[in-house]
Amino acid sequence: MPALALDLTRLAVGPVRFAPRGIDRVELAYARHFLNGWPGDCFAVLPTLWGVRCFERDRALRGIAALEQFWNETTEPQDDPVYRQTKAYLAGQAANAPSGERLTPNLRQQTRGFLRILGATEFSFGRSAARMLPKHAIYLNVGQLALFRPWLSWLHRRPDVLSVFMIHDVIPLELPEHHLPIGIRLHRSIVQNAADFAQALIVPSEAAASSVRRALAPLNRADMPIHAEPLPVPSEFLQPMTDDPELRDRNYFVVCGTIDSYKNHLLLLQVWTELADRLGAAAPKLVIAGSPGVTSRAALEFLDRHTALRRHVLVASGLSTQALRQLMRHARALLMPSLAEGFGLPIVEALAQGTPVVASDIPAHREAGRGAAVEFLPLNAGVWAPRIAALASAAGIPAKSDYTPKTWNSYFQGIEQFFMATTRRPGATP
Repeated sequence: MPALALDLTRLAVGPVRFAPRGIDRVELAYARHFLNGWPGDCFAVLPTLWGVRCFERDRALRGIAALEQFWNETTEPQDDPVYRQTKAYLAGQAANAPSGERLTPNLRQQTRGFLRILGATEFSFGRSAARMLPKHAIYLNVGQLALFRPWLSWLHRRPDVLSVFMIHDVIPLELPEHHLPIGIRLHRSIVQNAADFAQALIVPSEAAASSVRRALAPLNRADMPIHAEPLPVPSEFLQPMTDDPELRDRNYFVVCGTIDSYKNHLLLLQVWTELADRLGAAAPKLVIAGSPGVTSRAALEFLDRHTALRRHVLVASGLSTQALRQLMRHARALLMPSLAEGFGLPIVEALAQGTPVVASDIPAHREAGRGAAVEFLPLNAGVWAPRIAALASAAGIPAKSDYTPKTWNSYFQGIEQFFMATTRRPGATP
């Protein structure tokens, strides 16, 4: 069995956020799976001031445990302060949304998080990845954060290493009008570096595979092996959980994910403006479970201008995974109006709870929902409003009961089979 070197750069900078985003949770699942279960040698890889270094798997696991504590991933939902604030808001105990002081950790909180990880792992210089990795090892980078040329140049010194990258999407290249120039340049760099350094790619959907192939074509890497493995339902969403009686009869919806332009929150805010005008205090509430992204300005300014919406719309940033699950579990529906996605992880999370899903009709959502989600055009508020109103009045169609969640175990079977097939293909690293 070849040695596996797993790049954990995204998790190493985890304390800059109060809670994991979808891509963080994917890297976290990879880390748990391979550091605990890979039958051969397994190392964590990190870029440092003294080069790209390898660290022992036990040290990495201790660091991950410390990060999960910082993210409140090990606490019960009722111990999550954002969850408690959200429940109070849904119960009508707060006239307006909380102030959102947990949007981003301040410098002192971030420092405390980094020191917690350092204390758990103990300081180490590690060992040079270029020099110490066994022959024909696999280098795996799924966080997309470390796809910068200075951090990857060591791979050219080790052509025997099978380098496998995960590209979650190339949406900034497809919808540049919804992204800042720096984000577009970053994704161009990610694609260029994948073309220069990767020997194989993993993507979360066939839709993402098609997009990545189009992006690689001008770089003469159309022959790159690309494996599309749809993301599974996270393990945290499949464990036994007791219903929260305080949420059971609340009339609310959830939209989950970073607040960014292409996520199309503005459509929902327009719908809620109409519902609030028409229904007044009887209008359902909307919980935006996510942190502001770099292109969140339009949505946040809309909320600032329409002050009456604060009685109906809450931005809940920093929710732990278990708290997010409880909110999804009791919501009338999950709403996903995105203009584009690499996959749509909240869709499978909601369907696994039996929560209805109303999503935009885009290829990635069709793959994620597998026919169990109601899909509409992402720019037509006129068809979204009646569906939301019907679900709010309990007249909507529930999620299909025959939806079968995909698990991480079956997901990683596909990934490991891809590893083995790629190492055996003609011309590949032996």
